[in-house]
Amino acid sequence: MIRQLSYAFILTLGLAAPVLAQSPSADQIANGKTLFDDNCSACHLATGAGHVKFGTVVSADLRAPRLENTFHNDDTLLMRAIMQAEDQNGKPLSAPMSAWSGRLTTDQVEDIIAYLKTLTS
Repeated sequence: MIRQLSYAFILTLGLAAPVLAQSPSADQIANGKTLFDDNCSACHLATGAGHVKFGTVVSADLRAPRLENTFHNDDTLLMRAIMQAEDQNGKPLSAPMSAWSGRLTTDQVEDIIAYLKTLTS
């Protein structure tokens, strides 16, 4: 009973729902690409392939299907990774990945996520 109530409460808050409720538009994807190029490609490369070394840390490959598998096809977890620099389990991501909250808006991150979904390995 408690589990059902907790789950219902989470759904009410929208925390379990995907960030992108509908298919992204071409404009959203284009804007996401521009934002990605400006803010993310230095570490994750223009292709999203990552593997850039920062000391002992290597930047993540952001292409499908690896990205979806890591974040359980949950846009909310991707949003948290970008905005709060937390992994799929809520633990801090490796430096130099920093939290983008306050530098990017939620709408901008949604556009970046829409663009990331177009990248494949």
